[in-house]
Amino acid sequence: RAFPADSPVAPSNCSDRCKRRSGHFFRNMAEEEQQWDSTIEEWLVSEGNCVAGGLGDPSTGALYAAAPVEGEAGWAMLFKEPYSQALAQEDGSEKEEQIDESAIMLEISQGKRPKQGLWIAGEKYTITRQEEDEVEGKAVKVTIAGRPKKGVVIYTTEASIVVGMFDEAKVATQNIGNCRKAVAAFTEFLVQSGY
Repeated sequence: RAFPADSPVAPSNCSDRCKRRSGHFFRNMAEEEQQWDSTIEEWLVSEGNCVAGGLGDPSTGALYAAAPVEGEAGWAMLFKEPYSQALAQEDGSEKEEQIDESAIMLEISQGKRPKQGLWIAGEKYTITRQEEDEVEGKAVKVTIAGRPKKGVVIYTTEASIVVGMFDEAKVATQNIGNCRKAVAAFTEFLVQSGY
């Protein structure tokens, strides 16, 4: 399928043929990811509504782009490679468990509540809301989670996971409402652009 000429890049699951057809042929994935990083920064971070934002693949849960771009700050705030974490068990004991944030994000993208909870960049968030919404006539799964003075809004479409993070400790004007509005607007842009 063809993508709008004004869209920043073709999606990662687009074949080379459709990328050429859309006018956005990239020599390598890194160039495409840089374009998405900048697009996320523009839509979610620059306006001050989110401290960080990311895009992921709903078929794997893996993030492939993040912002802020400078110093890869977005990646540091949104992702940590698989790690061990002591988790409380039902009997009150603790047990070391492997945390795979991409696998957890995959469950979130399917509208599930992960058994281990929602972990982002090594921090645990409490899921406060999971619901379905509609953007441009398309069903979207929405997950909202928080921790003290901080939270995330995650929208999942058929083609993308959009993550927005707010942090009141870093930017006093950030809150769940403004973060959700920014994530919803970016998701609407993606859906309108065919992603």
